[in-house]
Amino acid sequence: MTQPAPNAASSSWLTGLNLTIMDGSGGGGAASGGGAPAPSGPGFTMNRDEAHSLLTKAKRVRDNTQAMRPAAEQLTRLTPPAADPGSTGFNQQAVGSFTAGQQALDTTYQYMSDLVGRLEKALGIVGESDDQAAAGVKTVGNSDQGKGLAG
Repeated sequence: MTQPAPNAASSSWLTGLNLTIMDGSGGGGAASGGGAPAPSGPGFTMNRDEAHSLLTKAKRVRDNTQAMRPAAEQLTRLTPPAADPGSTGFNQQAVGSFTAGQQALDTTYQYMSDLVGRLEKALGIVGESDDQAAAGVKTVGNSDQGKGLAG
């Protein structure tokens, strides 16, 4: 069974799937110790350790895929060594295969980026927001705005 890759106009492949992080050790089965019940509907429920482990693996796949993308892009720009029909025909087939490989890497990278983002959100990790807040503080610090008598 295959799942079609989303096109650029479609939403995330995780749309409609909940990622629920349960406190405690149980990712499956009944909630223990008065914990909140898992939400109904499609999605995944896991404990914090499982979520951190999955996040680490997803980041590794995303980063490895990103590292392969420049080489894959270069392969799509190959030219035949000569203008003869054999070289030209082979080159067209090779570039077509390399283009499909590049598209697969791009899709995998997007899938993993989506998964990393959703896991970080579920775990309460906010790296991008922290960067934006730091930039905002630096901007205010460099301006006359907000400076008191001491400043």
